[in-house]
Amino acid sequence: MRLHSQTTRADLPLAGNGSLAVRVNFLENGGVRYVARGPHIRGTFLLIPEHLRNGTVLPSSLRVQFGDGMDNRGYYEHRPDDPVIFGMRLHGWTDGIDPDDVSDGWFLGRYAESLRAGIHRQLTTTVRRRAEDVIRALVAHWRSLPSRRALLLAAARPKAEDLAMHEAELAATAEAEVMDLQGRRAAARRRLNVVTGIIRRRPRPIRAADPTPVRLPLVDRRNRPLGTIVVREVAVNEDVAGTVVFEVHGARIHGRFTVGRDIYRPQPLPQGVHVAYGHARARYFEYERDHEPTVNGVRLNGGWDHSTTDDLTTSTPERLPARVRLTRTTGHSAPDATARRASAVLRVIALHYLGRPDAEALRLAAAQDMAWQHLGDTRQKLRDLRRQRTAAERRTCRHREREQQYRALLTSTAAPDSAPLAA
Repeated sequence: MRLHSQTTRADLPLAGNGSLAVRVNFLENGGVRYVARGPHIRGTFLLIPEHLRNGTVLPSSLRVQFGDGMDNRGYYEHRPDDPVIFGMRLHGWTDGIDPDDVSDGWFLGRYAESLRAGIHRQLTTTVRRRAEDVIRALVAHWRSLPSRRALLLAAARPKAEDLAMHEAELAATAEAEVMDLQGRRAAARRRLNVVTGIIRRRPRPIRAADPTPVRLPLVDRRNRPLGTIVVREVAVNEDVAGTVVFEVHGARIHGRFTVGRDIYRPQPLPQGVHVAYGHARARYFEYERDHEPTVNGVRLNGGWDHSTTDDLTTSTPERLPARVRLTRTTGHSAPDATARRASAVLRVIALHYLGRPDAEALRLAAAQDMAWQHLGDTRQKLRDLRRQRTAAERRTCRHREREQQYRALLTSTAAPDSAPLAA
């Protein structure tokens, strides 16, 4: 249907009592002008379909503007023929009105105010309620217009190209997400194969603890000697698979250290090294351990976790963690001299562990101990990634479909079937 610029007249009933005489004109871009006159009511209202980003393909809500003109006039400027209700001049607008379900309660938005001498004032309760009655009557008339569909099309076309480009961008983002999720799923499947292979591998023999004392030299980060320590193996720890407990004695150093592989990076086959102060009975979260060592008379707790063994020597990494416990869950860093000696011990103990002839058997034991947990976690991750990919594919299809609907608005003379009022 083609819109016409002819003026029509109508009398609209108002809630409560009275009626509103209006002159109606169709405007460009789908707006409708209502010049209203009634008891204590006069002025112009524009009803404009809202074509919103990420909204429906065809507008599904209305903005009611107080005053005439489709220009972007400033919020502090009056419009021609601003409505006056009970002597109060209305200014601004109210938006988000569903023409098929106008609220029975208060619905005027925050920008429906009165402007006087450049100062915005709230509407009185009486003016607000009457303004809402007027808007309900105008929206009811707008809803009954035979050209309603054509009005929506006229309002949609000016922004259709921009909104089509917006949907294309959203679709491209979703497509990139699909590709990323496919790559992550492939990596998760490879990880699942690795974990399954670890579970199926035959355990390798692990040497029992050798109590024979071994003397090892200590050096600081500059390779300056710090004396020697005597190290003996206390246990190949059954509480934490793949670890060995060492007892250390030397000048100003006494206590035990538990050494194994990196525990905080969940790789199927653990890399790196982890050294815990004391005799560890659990893999994680021990606030206090038996036989925690003393260095320079200071009792230390906690541990050191390192992601690789490639940079591990008797002098590097330079400074490793040395923590003094204050309470069960709090502590602070050890003094510099204590930290320097503790770092030297941690490095030497880690190298001594890695030098065992059954180091790879210990690593496999640690991997198999965690394999079932890794298997469950990886399967759950695959399920999550599959669900995310399905959702991203659906978003891609939806945005591509909306892009085509917006582009169809540019050439169609009637609203496409795939662009309903509330899509």
